[in-house]
Amino acid sequence: MKATAPKNQKLIKQYPFVTKLLQKWLEPYTRWHNTPEEALRVDDLTIKVERADGKLMFRRADNVGLGENSFIFQSGEKRKGQLMRRGEYAFAIDKQGAIINQLQFPRNREEQRKFDGDTYAFAVLWGSKTLNATGTSHMYSNPLDDVTKYIVWVTVEAWHADTKNDEGLESRFGAVLDRSVHITIYGEPKEGFRKLQETSNVYEHLVLDSHNMIRGAIKKDYDLITMGGMLYELCIAFQDEVYFNGMKEIFNSGEFRGASGQFDSVKVLVAEMCGYERIMIEDSESFISLQLRPDAKNLYVLGQRGTLPQLRNLIKTVIRLWNQKPELRKNFISDQNVTVM
Repeated sequence: MKATAPKNQKLIKQYPFVTKLLQKWLEPYTRWHNTPEEALRVDDLTIKVERADGKLMFRRADNVGLGENSFIFQSGEKRKGQLMRRGEYAFAIDKQGAIINQLQFPRNREEQRKFDGDTYAFAVLWGSKTLNATGTSHMYSNPLDDVTKYIVWVTVEAWHADTKNDEGLESRFGAVLDRSVHITIYGEPKEGFRKLQETSNVYEHLVLDSHNMIRGAIKKDYDLITMGGMLYELCIAFQDEVYFNGMKEIFNSGEFRGASGQFDSVKVLVAEMCGYERIMIEDSESFISLQLRPDAKNLYVLGQRGTLPQLRNLIKTVIRLWNQKPELRKNFISDQNVTVM
């Protein structure tokens, strides 16, 4: 949607600080242009208004292609020959509509490995921070929750022509073809930002993905390592209650080396890839993938995206329906069109 679209203009009038955010130099921008109007052009603008929740408190930037040669691509003709970079930011806005704080998330994977910086969005509610004695995390002070009215999350995405050049950092990114800005304005919850932060926790509200789990292992983060163990227990429960309890037999006896089935809102996909049996369990908001090595006795977790409660619900739903309603097992059938990432 164009920035000048009536819906956007109405929201900008209601929330004037949006104009200030659009004028900030937020990567990725078109670096080689001489004027801010050219460099910060917005070809597509979306503005949403939501209520702050626990998932926001533990949200962290998913930056791609900033100071490194990573990128996002899409299959299909629309984005053929194009690569995308992404930058994400969090801002605290006071009751007068002024920007009173901005988080400095790590720009790329290398910065994340060296030091996490302001890892989670709740840090925007604190005006000062100092390193702890080991230099691995922050101690926060100067709370801003009493003067913060909104937390604003901004995602900037730029699609570039693919140069096919892998010789240096960001060398694959050619001319910017279009730049989009997605803004979500999170209003203060009924209990206030302070109470929200106090009652939110990493075990319920952090979205677990491969980057978080790797970071947890490298940083020896107790909570993330513990959640990794919890995910493995879910994996073994699915293995014992479902996969080795009939599902693998159906898969092996099928006409194709792929199978799929729907269990309430959860879909299960199984496919063989280079001798490995890969299982994807997903719904509209989360997924967990499991894998079995040739001749191995146990599945292991390959990847996931979702909070621990979401991932737990995926596994528990399939286990419950597989065992309590055996007639639903007929939903799992051989499928030649299954592909599993």
